Amino acid sequence: MEKPVLTPPPGLCDRCRHARRITSGRGSQFVLCERSRTDPRFPRYPNLPVVTCAGFEPAPVGS
Repeated sequence: MEKPVLTPPPGLCDRCRHARRITSGRGSQFVLCERSRTDPRFPRYPNLPVVTCAGFEPAPVGS
């Protein structure tokens, strides 16, 4: 299944293993940074698009 398109585009988050897409009850979409759970340097919901990130790790191919 294809990922829905986010506006604005998520930048690095779109390819990061720590990013998770969240859809609210009203249909709004957000990117949650899982690194924020253990490291306060990372915002829970980063401002998009993210163009640089010290915590970026590529997601496995096909995910």
